[in-house]
Amino acid sequence: MDNFLLLVLCVLFILLAGFLIFYFQTQQNFKEITEKLEEIQHPHTGPRSSESLKHELAIQHDVLVLLEADISKNKRESLSEAELQSFDVARHKIKACIAGLKANGDWIGLPYEYEWVEMLERLPNVLSLYRKAEAEKQARELAANAGSDAGNNAGS
Repeated sequence: MDNFLLLVLCVLFILLAGFLIFYFQTQQNFKEITEKLEEIQHPHTGPRSSESLKHELAIQHDVLVLLEADISKNKRESLSEAELQSFDVARHKIKACIAGLKANGDWIGLPYEYEWVEMLERLPNVLSLYRKAEAEKQARELAANAGSDAGNNAGS
């Protein structure tokens, strides 16, 4: 009876050790995958100084603030294609700068520095017109897809 109990305990110990090894191995793999995804989403062209990142962040934020001021001043109802593209470029660069500052350990956060979402909250006109333009673009794409699907079905 004592040998059987000892055998069961050894088997349980081996299973526990195997589970712990599996758990820590998968955690390491998840960490590597996360780092690779971060690298893909926010490619770094090498280590940049925090000052250059803050300067780039300020420049891109100013682009959006000037666009917001222009929209407010002229009471426009849409964004031009160039403005939509500059919004996308600014979004990408701002997110990359924030990621770089966080990687350097120089990210302060609120109330001194804003995340992308917090910046957008302070640009309501730009955000609403951008969303409107994106919705219209998606509607056109859906209509084009529906038209091509109807043409394909009629031709069959």
